[in-house]
Amino acid sequence: MKNKILFISVAVVLALSVGLIGCDGGGGVGPTPSSKIVLAASVSETGPLADVHNLAKKPMLDKWLTVNPTMTVEGVAYPVEKDYLDDGSVLSNMLDNTDTIIDAIHAGTNHFLLGPTCTAFLEAQAPKATTGKVVQMTMEGGATSLFTRLQDYKYSFISLSFSNWFEIPVFAKLIKEAHTAWNATDPCTAYIGYQNDDHGLEYLGEATKYFGKEGIAIDGSYAMTSGDTGANAALINAAKAAGSDILCAFAYPEHVFGTAAVAEALGYNPKAMIIGPGGNFGVYGAPFMAGADAEGVMCFAVANNKTTTGTVGALMLSLESDPSIGFFNTDYWGAPCYWASLQMLQEAAEEVGSDNAGAGFTVDQDALRDYLRTEKFTTVLGETWYVTPSVALNSTTYSWTDAQLQWPVPVGYAGLLNYKCHTGEIGQWQSGYIEIVGYAGIGGGGDEYELTNYEVTASIVYPKPAWTP
Repeated sequence: MKNKILFISVAVVLALSVGLIGCDGGGGVGPTPSSKIVLAASVSETGPLADVHNLAKKPMLDKWLTVNPTMTVEGVAYPVEKDYLDDGSVLSNMLDNTDTIIDAIHAGTNHFLLGPTCTAFLEAQAPKATTGKVVQMTMEGGATSLFTRLQDYKYSFISLSFSNWFEIPVFAKLIKEAHTAWNATDPCTAYIGYQNDDHGLEYLGEATKYFGKEGIAIDGSYAMTSGDTGANAALINAAKAAGSDILCAFAYPEHVFGTAAVAEALGYNPKAMIIGPGGNFGVYGAPFMAGADAEGVMCFAVANNKTTTGTVGALMLSLESDPSIGFFNTDYWGAPCYWASLQMLQEAAEEVGSDNAGAGFTVDQDALRDYLRTEKFTTVLGETWYVTPSVALNSTTYSWTDAQLQWPVPVGYAGLLNYKCHTGEIGQWQSGYIEIVGYAGIGGGGDEYELTNYEVTASIVYPKPAWTP
């Protein structure tokens, strides 16, 4: 009897041991090793957000996969592929696609979750990534409204520059300086059009703060709803009636692509105009788009082919020179940040991934998260790393010091690509090209926002030239 009991005990232990092999810690079976590495995303290939996807993530990621067709894990080179699920620019579809991708990551047929196409989608996806314990590596989309909830999203890494990270602060100070130099006694005023979703509301809110900080009065605002074909005319007529110096269109390409043409047709020529996303794509300055009317229009931009920090200038030139992308499809805002994020993802995957003794690739999402939040990387932007602010935005300076941008990112917090790694924030169309512009002293180390990486490639033109008849 004693021997029989011992035999049963050993059998139970062995059975439990076998059952625990492959357990993912959440009660399920771990991912099956794979012969390839798959980057998956819910993207807006169709619908009103399609221009953002087709001009932003798609060409840049296609280029990335051409240049980096493999990742080497424990000496084994694995081919890298993308897996896109079209959400049609519909939020509920994106959430369903995200569930599908997370399930595939747990199964081992997908490995990395790239972010969706816009801010509202990014913010809606973040809780799913946390619940599913899958790293969310974003490309498009900002995270201003996530600042108060960074501790809720343990798996999100946001890579793009956005409203207060650190576009609007730079724009407000730049415009105030340029306007004062032009006419020190004439107050500067602005009218704001904004996409009627999380993206536009974030930009409206941050413009209200930073314009106020610089003494720029806001004459009014207009909500631009997707599908509203009269939005441009309504915004421009309101700004014209108010006599606003600055026109802002913080909206999607369906609205901003036509802003210059409508403004010219309605006889409104502001001293400065900033639009985005849309104006940051090379196609905006093409003859069949804004053409000569792009001259002087401003946008959000991180780098151009003149930028010397890191290798980002060479990257932008390579995108412009690639026959499959070209100048028209080069994104001067997103591409530098997206490329840097993929470089960070590749390094992390190669360091923490496993080839399972030749059985195939797997990656532990917790180990991936911890590598991203604790390491500094060399990317096209130079030294690059994720941070999270340790304090709320200062209500007087509206900025953070270096000491307040925590690195390593604490366990249980989202990571934001440090805005002090950005090589630019604001671009302006000058002679058919997007130049990086900035205020006096920016990038020199004595700037109040400590933007030491910022590279100005041309002086701002203010007021912008009149529309070309």
